[in-house]
Amino acid sequence: MTKTSRNILWFSALIVLIAGVFVLNGGLDLSSKKISDSPVAQEQVQDESSKNPAKLAQLAPSEFDIAATLLAGKVPASGVPDGIGKKDWDDFVAVVEPNWNQYNKSIGLPMKEWASQEITTDNPTVFYPFSGPDFTTLYQLYPNQQHYIMSALQKAEKLIDLRALSPKAADQTLEVLSSAWKSYGHDGFFVTEYLYKYLSTNNVRIGATTLIATFLNLQNFSIRRIVPIQVGEQGEIKEIGEDGPWNSVRFYLVKDGREVILDYVRMDLSDDGFAKSPQDLLFIKAAVKNPVVFKAASHLPQHREFAIIKQSVLESSPSVVQDETGIGYADLNKNFDTTLYGQFVKAHKVFTKFNQDLAKAYQERADEKPLPFRVGYYKDGTYSLVVAKRKVIQ
Repeated sequence: MTKTSRNILWFSALIVLIAGVFVLNGGLDLSSKKISDSPVAQEQVQDESSKNPAKLAQLAPSEFDIAATLLAGKVPASGVPDGIGKKDWDDFVAVVEPNWNQYNKSIGLPMKEWASQEITTDNPTVFYPFSGPDFTTLYQLYPNQQHYIMSALQKAEKLIDLRALSPKAADQTLEVLSSAWKSYGHDGFFVTEYLYKYLSTNNVRIGATTLIATFLNLQNFSIRRIVPIQVGEQGEIKEIGEDGPWNSVRFYLVKDGREVILDYVRMDLSDDGFAKSPQDLLFIKAAVKNPVVFKAASHLPQHREFAIIKQSVLESSPSVVQDETGIGYADLNKNFDTTLYGQFVKAHKVFTKFNQDLAKAYQERADEKPLPFRVGYYKDGTYSLVVAKRKVIQ
């Protein structure tokens, strides 16, 4: 991989939400039994459910739920852990709650309402490459799917359990998460730089699992299990047991009486990454047969060293929803019927040379539709989404 490509790839890891930071303790290590290999989305959530929606809806909170409730700034039935000081907790809640409410008001709920009118699919699975831990965007766009697949460069790590931390570690962790949340309500994503500055001082490792679990709790999912996974030789998902490594994870979830699976797969999506790990390419070839989402992807799908994932989507995906950082408009428009939303003049100043053909399309087409929320990188108040549906061959 060239120096330029490495710089772009690491910048992507910096921009898209969160990379791993910090551990010595605090990871939630539950579920003891030996886990066998399984294909994607085939296992039951738990035996107790018996596929009965009424029973699923009445499941008691799991240990994962309790940990995620605390991370979301809410008090579980067991109360706030003794190791967290009252002021530290109150300060944390005072950041999380208003920022989540602000996000929902200005971005989340408008996005969900927009998606209900503008996006349709019968596919039970959706795929979000370059996702970071941004489950919320995927869920707002596709709230009724059975299987969510996310993929990014960041490690998953174990779920942080504030109950297991020392007072000092808990205070440090709440401080880090508070810094992240301070911009979330406005931006709709975590600013990774706010977390990186703690690398030299914190000992608790906050990876994608912790942030995804927080989103899941805020979206009223019950987390029944979290298990580490890896991609097998044939591109299949394999559960590998609690002894890790925790680079990638599978969430077994319940919401509104239905079972849901979420896979977060750590993966280098560059051409060079696929050359080194051919099983990852097999996984991607299967994943892109589902609807695809691109958001805040640092324009990597438009870069020549990410040609494989771009071409795979162009060849196989039934639909794509993306901001301007996804596949170049000219390539997308050849293979899909595209609808433009919002406005687009130019990319963020860091990426000004990218997707100029999209800017031209916004100038030449007169059928763009309004976009009632901000999305992706800040660009002087202009934001765009493209909804692309595969052309029907007559």
